[in-house]
Amino acid sequence: MFLFLREIMNEKDKISSTNKITVELLAKHQWIHNFQVTKFFIEKPWNHIPEEWKNVLTRLTTEELNSLPFGYSKEDWPESLKKFITTASEVALPRKISEENKSCCLDPQIKRGMNPKKQHEVSHMSALINDISVRTGCDVVIDVGSGLGYLGHVLTSVYGLKVIGLESKQSHTTGADKRLFSDTDDKIINVTFEMEDTPENRLEFKSLMKSCFQKFRKSECGKDMDCDGPKVSLSDSNLINHSATNILTQQKNTESEQCDACLAESNQTPIQTDSDRKSNEQGDGPNTTLTGNDVTKSDVYRCLLIGLHCCGDLTPAMLRVYSEADFVRGLCCVSCCYHRMVSQEGTYPHFPMSKELDTVMSKNRLTPSAPFLRLGAQETRARWKTKSEESHQSHVKAVAYRSLLELYAHQENVEFRKDSMRTKLKALYAEYHVYFQYVEVITVLQVIVQPLIERLIVQDRVLWLLENGHDSDMIPVFDDFISPRNIALCSNKLP
Repeated sequence: MFLFLREIMNEKDKISSTNKITVELLAKHQWIHNFQVTKFFIEKPWNHIPEEWKNVLTRLTTEELNSLPFGYSKEDWPESLKKFITTASEVALPRKISEENKSCCLDPQIKRGMNPKKQHEVSHMSALINDISVRTGCDVVIDVGSGLGYLGHVLTSVYGLKVIGLESKQSHTTGADKRLFSDTDDKIINVTFEMEDTPENRLEFKSLMKSCFQKFRKSECGKDMDCDGPKVSLSDSNLINHSATNILTQQKNTESEQCDACLAESNQTPIQTDSDRKSNEQGDGPNTTLTGNDVTKSDVYRCLLIGLHCCGDLTPAMLRVYSEADFVRGLCCVSCCYHRMVSQEGTYPHFPMSKELDTVMSKNRLTPSAPFLRLGAQETRARWKTKSEESHQSHVKAVAYRSLLELYAHQENVEFRKDSMRTKLKALYAEYHVYFQYVEVITVLQVIVQPLIERLIVQDRVLWLLENGHDSDMIPVFDDFISPRNIALCSNKLP
């Protein structure tokens, strides 16, 4: 069984306290995270470094530089620097995997096509998903952004779960179908569908899920009797282009060819289970968990919505689906690429999502920007700790030389032309070489605040779920040295 992070599990007051400290620190030091690294010599972030900090940070050994993001400091350092390092270290996003978070063993056939990173992610994520499915009683997993179907394949082959893979790229959907084995092909449905945060898209999603449920039902009925099941085409184009009305009309035309279970599903009436009959006998009525415009009132299929590396605005879209669709009883997703969230007129509709964090950030005048969100999606401090002196020097040159090119283009207002700019670049190098020493100084300060920014983003989504009445948690599911985006946002709906 996985171990929840005790410090934040359903404790809104502690999340609020951490957010307040984090926002205040980030707002006070916006010069660290609010500039583009490629414009290092244009924006000149070193001018914002306190002089007393410069005297310390430019004299660090490689070992000291590598230890800074983990709370390292010396007694004779400036108090303001020590406070910054200590506070940032204390509120950094916890990433260590609990010993109770197990991984599943992948056999050679299942690992086919997976690189070591993907194997690590799939083996750990699938075990966590199975644990949540057991806790929530879910028997169908909806894998959003399923790609080539690696995760869904494991969930079906190892844990016996039914899987609906939703992928925006047709080529990936086709590739996922090619991975299916004969003994699992009736438990996996791969569909081309792009989830978005709009009412129309959520309606289309519900209609699509109804079609997939009917295909599962037909497969189940076929084991015991001759039933044609619901005759809704499950080809990708039909699933995407069918409106909810068309799907329901097609179902009514085929009711006479279905078994009682499929007919009940088509009519959206409860299918009697043992627990339903017991409830009826006690006078409590049928055990229906889904209401309103949801796919079906039958509680035969309880769904767990999952996503591995949900990019940009995908996680917020999934949260709204999870909150609105009663048949979705659990959530488990790992987000990435926060900087790819779409901005509208200088603001980000999906960050912050929670009312509470929005209030705190507004009060402290902390406004998210593309560089801010990009930093939240960069590598964690895990890899920084092992950098060699040569690695640091290589990074300095990569940043500095690229920034000199940007500076040249900015000053000359021209595109890059090697021959014409060689002389001027040499002059710029001579002028700015003295500032190369600040590249790793600024970089280590960014490494220090990276886990703070990511914590704000993830905890904002936790708060949004809590504000909407859903228990939620953050689970470190991967080794962040192997897979930097290693925090799974997990939630379940109370019975």
